[in-house]
Amino acid sequence: MAERIIVMGGSFNPPTIAHQRLLLAAVDTFCADRGIFVPSSHTYVKIKMRRAKRPEETLPEDVRLAMLQAMAEDDPRLAVDDLEYHRTEKGYSYETMLSIQEKNPDSEMYFLAGGDKLEVIPRWHRSRAFLERFRVIVVRRNGEDVEAALRENPFLREYSRMLCVMDAPPGLEGISSSAVRDLLRTGAPGAESMCQSKVWALLRAHGCMDGRAVLQFQDDYFFLSNFYAAPVRYDGVLYQNNEAAFQAQKCVTREERAAFADLPPDAAKKLGRRVRLRPDWEDVKVEIMEQIVRAKFTQNPELGRLLLATGSGRLEEGNTWNDTFWGTHLSNGKGENHLGTILTKIREELKKGQNAEFAV
Repeated sequence: MAERIIVMGGSFNPPTIAHQRLLLAAVDTFCADRGIFVPSSHTYVKIKMRRAKRPEETLPEDVRLAMLQAMAEDDPRLAVDDLEYHRTEKGYSYETMLSIQEKNPDSEMYFLAGGDKLEVIPRWHRSRAFLERFRVIVVRRNGEDVEAALRENPFLREYSRMLCVMDAPPGLEGISSSAVRDLLRTGAPGAESMCQSKVWALLRAHGCMDGRAVLQFQDDYFFLSNFYAAPVRYDGVLYQNNEAAFQAQKCVTREERAAFADLPPDAAKKLGRRVRLRPDWEDVKVEIMEQIVRAKFTQNPELGRLLLATGSGRLEEGNTWNDTFWGTHLSNGKGENHLGTILTKIREELKKGQNAEFAV
């Protein structure tokens, strides 16, 4: 007998107990052997959150994956496949299902979708090819008349044999990823009850309990950027911003460094590309950046208070200019994020009241 697999795709930003219970209910209802969570790529989730005007609430790919894996540990029938993370082309559910079937060639494949997705099924990428090959489980919530919608839509009626209806398990009303994010953002209680315990622990470890993750140094968080106009004295020279102070340290002589003192950040960055580079630059640049960032937030107490106000949330300079050393690239969330790591370290020092010890 062919193995039966049910696939549940989504942003899972973050995953909730509703996701877990829905997939397990589908596995039970349709006597499936396995249920597989397939998280969407960072690019897709970032665009979705940008449209919602909450791009800073996009959890990194590795965090969403770890949460789903933790949730899948509760039942041996559950698994996670991160195949959409590794695509270079635009992701579609049809290609996702094909990829999973290639790994399980003899399986009978089902795709789990909410009842609210019924009207868009005809507009899916390669919708006819999808429904000729894969079944779709439509989850009925809040007494929706799914059968009427199936009868009234000619396309859905044509493929009714491939569409199955399942009632959502009771007790999931109001539980969603967006509800969790709303509660975390406002500090209101209730988010923990919507998350599996290990997922909640990962949210706490990621810094979502005490201040939202900051994934771009823009708007209210522009003060974290090295381009922010804040005077900083370093090695005896007063610079007008951190970018100028940092770029100046590439120079060999003190006279060359002094030329950066009054430059705005963009001009300093351009000049920094043309200077005669000190021979040990690659070995010392991270330490120098840390010293300059520390100087900025200790010499400007109001900025130190703003840094402390970020709580313990992740600090990450997401960017579009492909700086994956100091930050991360917004298209895929990849990068070493050295500047974010430094800012986090300085924030912890400020919490411990160590400001005076680190004066430059």
